[in-house]
Parts: sequence; structure tokens; C-alpha cells
Amino acid sequence: RKAAKKAKKAARRAQREGRGAADVGQKTCDMCGKSVNLLVRCMYEQGQTDWRMICGKCWNVASGGIVDGDANHPHYRYGGLWKNRRKQT
Repeated sequence: RKAAKKAKKAARRAQREGRGAADVGQKTCDMCGKSVNLLVRCMYEQGQTDWRMICGKCWNVASGGIVDGDANHPHYRYGGLWKNRRKQT
């Protein structure tokens, strides 16, 4: 029990000092399912009422690579960015 507690404490310390696992705090893209550190919150389908979190590659598909969309993507709406603040450097 004591060893498990020490291991957990060491893992938290490593995370705090920037030596932890690289995938800590990542979220998955709603289109492709890939875990990333930066997601774009947007709506991109006709009749869509809920916001989707998509990665940069999928964002190019959803918006055409243009922040406010274009004629080919009339239902695209930008809603902000999510950044992983616990990202390991």
C-alpha cells in the first residue's frame, strides 16, 4: 500500500515538473477520434445544434481552411479553441 502511494506521488510530481506522459490531458477529435492538444469548437452540418470539437486536419475539411467558412461550406460556424494546458513540453 505504501509503495503504491509513493508511486502515485512520484507520477504526480513528474507531471508537475513536465516529465509526465505525453498524452495527459488530451481530448479526442469528434470527426476522426485522434487524441490531440488543440481542438476547434465549431458547427459544420446543416441542422446541427450541438458544438463539435475537431482537430486541425478535420477543421480544413469542415471549414475549407477559411475561418468563417466559404460558399462551399455555408453551415460552418466557428466557436473557439480548446488548448491542453497540461501538455508536456
